[in-house]
Amino acid sequence: MHRGADLVFVGGRVFTAARVRPWATALAIRDGRIIAVGTDTQVERWSEKGTRRIDLHGRVVVPGFIDAHTHLADSAGELGWTRLGGTRSLEAALSRLRKAAARTPPGDWVVGVDWDEAKWTERRFPTREDLDRVSREHPVVARRIDCHIGSVNSRALELATDLVNLRGFEVDGSGRPTGVLKEDAFEELYDRFESPEGVLERNLPRVARIAHRLGITSVHDVLNPMEWRAYQRARRRDRLRLRVYAMLRDRAAPALAGAGMSTGLGDEWLRLGAVKVFADGSLGAYTAALDAPYADRMKEHGMFVHPPSELKSILESVHRAGLQTATHAIGDAAVRLVTRTLTEVQDEFPGQRMRHRIEHFELPDEEVLRQARSAGLVASCQPNFIGQWSGAGDVYESRLGNDRARGNNPYRSILRHRIPLCFGSDGMPYGPLFGIHWAVNGYYDDQRISPEDAVRAYTSGGAYAAFEETVKGTLEAGKVADFVVLEGDPFREPTAIDRCRVVETWIGGSRVFSR
Repeated sequence: MHRGADLVFVGGRVFTAARVRPWATALAIRDGRIIAVGTDTQVERWSEKGTRRIDLHGRVVVPGFIDAHTHLADSAGELGWTRLGGTRSLEAALSRLRKAAARTPPGDWVVGVDWDEAKWTERRFPTREDLDRVSREHPVVARRIDCHIGSVNSRALELATDLVNLRGFEVDGSGRPTGVLKEDAFEELYDRFESPEGVLERNLPRVARIAHRLGITSVHDVLNPMEWRAYQRARRRDRLRLRVYAMLRDRAAPALAGAGMSTGLGDEWLRLGAVKVFADGSLGAYTAALDAPYADRMKEHGMFVHPPSELKSILESVHRAGLQTATHAIGDAAVRLVTRTLTEVQDEFPGQRMRHRIEHFELPDEEVLRQARSAGLVASCQPNFIGQWSGAGDVYESRLGNDRARGNNPYRSILRHRIPLCFGSDGMPYGPLFGIHWAVNGYYDDQRISPEDAVRAYTSGGAYAAFEETVKGTLEAGKVADFVVLEGDPFREPTAIDRCRVVETWIGGSRVFSR
């Protein structure tokens, strides 16, 4: 006779996300795993003395959300920094920074994050002169929401004189620094005000709780080595209540390959994942690589982070080491280059398919879509960007013009070509239901997919992208009991998905959040 369940959930609308039997009303759990899914009658057969029975009262249950592109460890280091998101003017952002400077010891960094000039009345980047009005005693830095550009004051520039010759260090016509730093220059500056390792480790449980409230049970987190160490210590101390697929930046790739470490090393809580590579920048910073010029800056096409031959060398060495790649590519020129290069690498070094990923994949054309499908690539996309920047006059339209903006984030075409699709947030903002809403209710036809496909992209799609489809991503017997209980029905009321709420989040059969 079989042993009974620890927990039985009945009376719900359970979307399993499985292709076969996608709907059920009940599920049973034992030892942190699902042992049965089906009707109430089928599942209640697993009840015995001591089984806890929970009535869902008709609520929708979906698999735990897998945010397939996060910067959660970065977020842990940023707790306490000044949030500039939501400000409607440059002056409002400067006011927040002044308040932060007033409570910061002289000489210490004042750091603001998440400004978005597209939401400001001034619609321009902050400059050195703007931030000098915040403080001249403190180095002040304000980072754009996309993390590809930041602005600094004169005091910060005095500490960054060695960055003058780096790509992205902006000067005016007379050679005077404007205070705007992009890509390479800003990346180097970031190291100077980044939070120390102890702060990261202390704050990881806090950001995990934020994820739980949003229904996130797993993340694919982009990390530097310091953040990777912090996660490992948290795992050893059993303080990691979130499943993490670690995507280390490409500078760590030689050390990983030299140590014989390959994608998949780890356990169900912390696993070595892909190597994050950059092919271009962002549309917001005018650094995404485009074939045709930017609509509002006709002399600019963006940039490639690496020359094509160098990019191929990086992707080839990572592939040959048995490591998956997750390559950032936004502009159409970058998306085409990465797709072609990964195809060449796999043709030249055949063997196991590593499910190489293209992060963002915002502007693929038909040829690129066909090639991506043939090469077995994964499209890792962020539907929340539609809600953030696809509106009239917003970033996509102003940078790309109307015609290109209509072809941006073409999820329907991606699925039509049967390209594996996973969804993440890039932390802009976190919140799977927000992203799912915009994948269903996008501004343009090719952005819109069904609620079922959108939820799958945020669940089983993420599992597939991490080689974990046999252990999570769908609610099926044998898989981990990671699931979310919702208030509201995204399937019956698809235009109101953004009004649905997470009521409970369960990881491994344990409730980690309850509203």
